[in-house]
Amino acid sequence: MNGLFADLTSFDGAAFYLKDKFQLLRYDCRGQGKSSKPDVVYSLEDHVLDLKEILNELKLTNIILVGLSNGGRIVLEYARRFKKVHAVVACDTYDKPSPLLKAKLISWLRAHEESGPLHRFDIATPWIWGEEVFSLKSELILSYRDKAGLTLDHVVKNLILGALETDIEISEIDCPVLLVAGDEDLLTPVFYHEAMLLKLKLGELAIVKSGHASLIEKPTIMDKTILPWLFKQTNKQVRE
Repeated sequence: MNGLFADLTSFDGAAFYLKDKFQLLRYDCRGQGKSSKPDVVYSLEDHVLDLKEILNELKLTNIILVGLSNGGRIVLEYARRFKKVHAVVACDTYDKPSPLLKAKLISWLRAHEESGPLHRFDIATPWIWGEEVFSLKSELILSYRDKAGLTLDHVVKNLILGALETDIEISEIDCPVLLVAGDEDLLTPVFYHEAMLLKLKLGELAIVKSGHASLIEKPTIMDKTILPWLFKQTNKQVRE
């Protein structure tokens, strides 16, 4: 599941490490990429039900869910609600929008309302990207800025409003969960993930060197951090 202002291509780098290992499904979440963009708030409920419909239609089983940022919220809530999930990887995310996180997101909304999507992007950028990306991969940031400039007005508003609502009771998740937190993540800092870890029945936390968009900044995190954990979970299933 992609992040709030991204699309399925944001997983291109990370997906490279999954080929020939898993059957892989990517899609654009509601309001993003080539998916429909109705003028309604894109709620967590809608995102989760969209995922359920896709998985049911494709008749997929033995599911492992991986989500980044808002996509992390989607996979956590799906696993809490529907249970039929083998494992979850939630990167740079949150279970409950704290007052401080809401203030950050509302500042993005106000920036957009005042001056449009590029201003929203520029205000959000320092909260999202890590130091190394700013120093060495400025072209990556600029490519996302170009996409941001094409985002429809109502889409920006509805994505942010959807991210402001809904708490997830992650203590009700029964499957193993790996939380991945960037050590330079200013939007959803490491201590958010440490607090979430305490609530999970079967949780682990990996802290990686990145900002908020870990799998976009450093796709090798999939290979070096996530895949070893996933193989551990699949091996457990075989033994059982």
